[in-house]
Amino acid sequence: MTAAWRRLCAAADHDPQAIAVIDDDGTRLSYQELIDTAERAAVGLAELGVQTGDNIGAFHPNRSTWLALWLGAARLGVNVIGLNTRFRDAELNHLLELASIRVVLTPDHFLGIDAPALFAGLDNPPHLIVEQLDTTEAPADEAPAASETTTSWLDVISHDSPAAPATGELGHLTIGFTTSGTTGFPKIACHTQASTLHHADEVVKAFHLTSDSVGLVALPLCGTFGFMSALPVLLAGGTVVLVSTWEPGAAARAIEEHGVTFCNGSDAMLIDVVEHPDFNADTTWTDGVFADFTNAGIECIKTTGERTNNRLRLVGTYGSSEGFALMCHWPSEGSVAERSRNGGPLIGDDYQVRVCDPDTGEPLAIGEHGELQFKGANFIDHYLGNPEATAKAFVDGWFRSGDLGYLLDDTTFIYLARLGDSLRLRGFLCDPSEIEHHLETHESIDRAQVVGATRPGVGDVAVAFVIPTDSAPGDEKAFEAAMAAHCTAGLANYKRPERIVIVNEFPVTDGPNGIKVRKVDLRATAQALIDNN
Repeated sequence: MTAAWRRLCAAADHDPQAIAVIDDDGTRLSYQELIDTAERAAVGLAELGVQTGDNIGAFHPNRSTWLALWLGAARLGVNVIGLNTRFRDAELNHLLELASIRVVLTPDHFLGIDAPALFAGLDNPPHLIVEQLDTTEAPADEAPAASETTTSWLDVISHDSPAAPATGELGHLTIGFTTSGTTGFPKIACHTQASTLHHADEVVKAFHLTSDSVGLVALPLCGTFGFMSALPVLLAGGTVVLVSTWEPGAAARAIEEHGVTFCNGSDAMLIDVVEHPDFNADTTWTDGVFADFTNAGIECIKTTGERTNNRLRLVGTYGSSEGFALMCHWPSEGSVAERSRNGGPLIGDDYQVRVCDPDTGEPLAIGEHGELQFKGANFIDHYLGNPEATAKAFVDGWFRSGDLGYLLDDTTFIYLARLGDSLRLRGFLCDPSEIEHHLETHESIDRAQVVGATRPGVGDVAVAFVIPTDSAPGDEKAFEAAMAAHCTAGLANYKRPERIVIVNEFPVTDGPNGIKVRKVDLRATAQALIDNN
């Protein structure tokens, strides 16, 4: 295997004038232009003092600039840390210090954020490479004024000096994703060029990507789901269409305009796209996976299939910042119920999975519920600056996912929930989604989320939050009684929710990999209900 820079150059050699990246403002870069821009970016980074082994940040929306920066950094053997554009002072201060980040790519303004002002207010402001996106006050070709702490992106890539040496190698870190940490601050899961390219190659094979593939990437490149939806398409010589801000109609029109064939996203995102009036049911989009972040997996499969007369057969998947997105997926010819599950057969021949007892660590048999653990060349080298977290995450070379699931066979698994979200009801380890799905079979419930709360002297109890349908009884007590009877008829007694609470919507967070329900907020509400009952 050769390093990332050489791999992308090889992809460009097949057809240098083929379009590599399309931005949503119409900017297009051919493969040759992407390579040239990245090479000049490497020169610009070197002139800013960035050296092999350093970490830089990308606080930037989905644009060709992001990918050119990453590729230029890979040429130098520099690691790019994806910084979510929703991060603010506390998170950014922590991450910049943790990774010793001295250079960050930012827009001038994005979604109402003055990025240079934001970074100027940090404890130790980094040097900013600023791309002008807000053209309301200045011509698009007028670069922001340079200073001791700021360089425009146009200046970075305008150097005529000799190319920076291609010092990046397979063992160098190349991409870092932020992920939840036990201290309340994010950890940084870092991958080498070797693990990144290995997994991207497996994705190319698993999804049969070719130079004819056109991938729409709406999830942020700073997250593993977005990044690993883009890189494999480039390695295959296809075209990546980037969406900088999410709007279902714009995504639907981009799919139509560019002949998109491959697109991944969260369940809610993909439902919104195919239900938009601008979506063409005779779509070119035929391949992709969804992440079941809002408990709408079955609806996602049904809606996308019905809307496209089964031209689009989405499948469930599983991934993590530590092992990359798209680690597995179900066969597209499966039934709705089969394809809507989270998990699937692992895509790499050298990828392994096992399930262990979360308390004893002992491996469990096929079908038994426990912690999913993984091993493979796709997993992180380490958590940056956090050896304790790295040591805790691995046992005998197996990555401890912290996820609850079970095996169907030696290489196929089903993910159920985060272990922290799972319930220990009367001594039984239970998956809350089983209760959720049963509740959703009732005509009065549109969507359900189930969390645990602790009742003194009893232990964990289940509390359900439900969004009712229009046919639900108007009286809340009558509604809860009807739902309790529904659960009594279909669930073991220890799985029946202690409370069934009507809500208008679930609390959500819009993170780097899509919109997810904030179960931590639901757990706090559930505990208050139990404490006051």
